[in-house]
Amino acid sequence: MSGNFILLFIRNLKRQRLFSTINLLGLTVSMVSTVLIYLYVQHELSHDRFHHDVERIYRVNQTFIWGENNKDQFASTGPGVAYALKQELPEIELITSIHTPGNFIMSYSNPAGEVLAFEEDRVLAADSNFFSMFNFSLLTGDASTVFDQANTMVMTASCAKKYFGEADPIGKLVRVGGINGEEQKTYEITGVVADTPDNSYIEFDVILSMKSFPAVERFYWSWVWTQLETYVRLEPQVDVENVKKKLLDIPRKHLGQTMSIAFNMTYDEYIKSGKKWELFLQPMTSIHLPEQTVINRLNDSGNRTVIYTFTGAAIFIVLLSCVNFMNLSTAQFTRRVKEASIRKILGLGKGHLSLQYFAEAFIFCIVALVIALALTQLLLPLFNIITDKRLELDLLNNLSLVSGMVGLVVLMTLISGSYPALFLSSFNPVVAMKGKLKVGREGKFFRNSLVIFQFSVSIILIICTAIVFQQLNFVADKNLGFNRENVLVIEHIEALSDAESFTQASMNISGVADATWCNSVPPGIWGGDTFGVEGNSELRIPINFTAADEHYLTTLGIKLKFGRNFSKDVPADVNRIILNESAIKKIGWPLNESVIGKRIYYGNETFEIVGIVADYNYWSLANPIEPMAIFHIKTKQIYPEKRQRLALRINAQDAKAWEQSIAEMQSLWKTRAGDTPFQYFFIDQAFAETFRSQQQFGKVLIVMASLAILIASLGLLGMIIYALEQRTKEIGIRKVSGASVFDILSLISRSYTTLISIAFVFGAPISYFLMDKWLESFAYKIQPSAWIFAGAGVGTFAVATIITSYHAIKAARQNPIEVLKDE
Repeated sequence: MSGNFILLFIRNLKRQRLFSTINLLGLTVSMVSTVLIYLYVQHELSHDRFHHDVERIYRVNQTFIWGENNKDQFASTGPGVAYALKQELPEIELITSIHTPGNFIMSYSNPAGEVLAFEEDRVLAADSNFFSMFNFSLLTGDASTVFDQANTMVMTASCAKKYFGEADPIGKLVRVGGINGEEQKTYEITGVVADTPDNSYIEFDVILSMKSFPAVERFYWSWVWTQLETYVRLEPQVDVENVKKKLLDIPRKHLGQTMSIAFNMTYDEYIKSGKKWELFLQPMTSIHLPEQTVINRLNDSGNRTVIYTFTGAAIFIVLLSCVNFMNLSTAQFTRRVKEASIRKILGLGKGHLSLQYFAEAFIFCIVALVIALALTQLLLPLFNIITDKRLELDLLNNLSLVSGMVGLVVLMTLISGSYPALFLSSFNPVVAMKGKLKVGREGKFFRNSLVIFQFSVSIILIICTAIVFQQLNFVADKNLGFNRENVLVIEHIEALSDAESFTQASMNISGVADATWCNSVPPGIWGGDTFGVEGNSELRIPINFTAADEHYLTTLGIKLKFGRNFSKDVPADVNRIILNESAIKKIGWPLNESVIGKRIYYGNETFEIVGIVADYNYWSLANPIEPMAIFHIKTKQIYPEKRQRLALRINAQDAKAWEQSIAEMQSLWKTRAGDTPFQYFFIDQAFAETFRSQQQFGKVLIVMASLAILIASLGLLGMIIYALEQRTKEIGIRKVSGASVFDILSLISRSYTTLISIAFVFGAPISYFLMDKWLESFAYKIQPSAWIFAGAGVGTFAVATIITSYHAIKAARQNPIEVLKDE
């Protein structure tokens, strides 16, 4: 019997080439998109699940204490949190902390006397029990002792090969820190670990022992030295909800010293001021896809909205292709009705005839799946580029994918074949053979509903895509309060013996308009602490800060509103400060010249305010502007930032001139920095990188929207062909009665114009609701333009008209004599 079904399928494939091609195209496109999205979603959901006992591992988060009215959780904690947890929670089986000391220059002198030096930007510091908590495969070394001593490190296999080739790294000595700087230390390699998998939140190339950083132990009491991420593994069978309740009381018991030193108040006074300080448990498996926004320290999180959107798009695209199959099968009814009638007269039952249609749908799905797998393999490299993933189509080792494809084929067969099997097997064969079967209104409401559904989905995807790109263009073009264009930033100025003279020398580089020696530049300003203010001994406010010389404002184009800039002619300026407008507002001072000369306090140190700058975005545009301070780069009254940079304002110039400027800068660097690698970046590119995941989201949405409108238009084509076959004689009579080609076209297009209008009425508000939720993650966002909605409606109608115009015009120009000759 199966052989007979295959023969029938091949025969119908040859007879109905247009319909068969459209069916295969729709099913194949939907399967390709579904497999790609399945691989993407599967990878996103697999993050961190390779750790042993991962269901018992939690990260301890706290309230975001460095911003006002920010309800996000903060993954960065101080050493005092782990210290308190050890004392208060016997339910904890293991606790470990991870420190992010920043980037380092690492160098190794090989036996040939060559110095190999690289900047390592994925460096962590970890407690001695790191490998007991996390399941990273240690290739060489003893997991229980690799971090027992200070100045020891573990490298990944690929990182070790970069320095040592095929030689055994164990016991080798590596210099860490600026090559010409005072922070240089020698570390011994005690272990080599396998490269971190790409579905790991914790990523690294080098791990240093936590004992190499005495500050962590020195600040054991501090909850505001938020330089760590803290993880716990609970005992088996522990009631997690009970542990969460115990966490509520820990800040009150252990924040006393921190409150006194950092905020000059008690915990109760802090709470009475309207603020919160709470601890939270976040499952390790939800770090990559958190249920609420968490400000991470080690890595970026994924986005549940993206997962839901892609999954929903895949489901709807599958449904669209199935709807197409139904409509196209129905459209072929008048061509196959006599064949089916003869089969019924010869004794073929309704059930067997229905089975034939299901078998046909099944074979279509199998053929489409084979083509889809081949196309997926070809398209996967491009999809990986768009999504920045390393996905693989591995059917032998991905049983869930194989199971999913089998289920997809079965599901699509049932959906695609259900309506044709029911509708095309229920007619009276005698009436059909006489040509008197009336099918014009049978199932019309159902078929029209399917077309409305198809175009509603298409319109939703089109509008969502347009709004995503409107928002991305908005953040790309938004005035940040400073000029981000043409600013080149040189890393590791701390490696130089005289950063100030190097800054002066850089002004002689061709194209350089201005230069500033500083700690950090937007969007990467992460320094911050709490400060006291003049006139209110009880007030302590969190302020983010950087340190820079006199050219910081002019190089970045930051607007000075009141007071003055730092001046080389005023030596006392090294212990003065410039604040932004938000800091003044937060303190409660009037925003005018009267604040110049006032003071803020950091411990026992005093800083006089010399200037107020206009607010500027020094973080990603996903975050609001918080209080900000600029200290002088030479100040010794606040703990120094180890990392230093040189920001250069370059005049607008062509590509060749840019190459010349960078080459001259690199040559100057070589004479001053020796073997320290020359590393640089551009501020505008750094801002663009903060929205990389959103840009990827937009690119994938474009693909999904294009596929949806294509499949929906093919479905409409099926409906038009079906309608034309049912109305052939009507069109002939109208032409005989004097109707023009335009009149016939208007008649034909009127039906789908109404359907698309209804689809727009459903799709527009749904897309607005979805995008309104998505835009909530931005501190600065657009109001979706009405032109987007209008354009989506008009564009959908235009595409539908183009797709169906050929058959409509063909029907309108047909000779009515040929149609009516038998009447």
